[in-house]
Amino acid sequence: MTHTADQGGNRLTLRIIALLLAVLAIAVLAVIQFGLPVLGLLGLMLTVAVFAVMLMFTAGN
Repeated sequence: MTHTADQGGNRLTLRIIALLLAVLAIAVLAVIQFGLPVLGLLGLMLTVAVFAVMLMFTAGN
């Protein structure tokens, strides 16, 4: 049995990985520039973003 993924799924996967790498790079640069307290603020902002995504998923169902 062979599995061939559609190109749309591959593009979405690459976009998600690129977004995660960008967020990681921003976090590293922010910690280098401003120190560890900014890591806590970044965590709070990302928590709000995750809750917003979860609300969008539940609103769609």
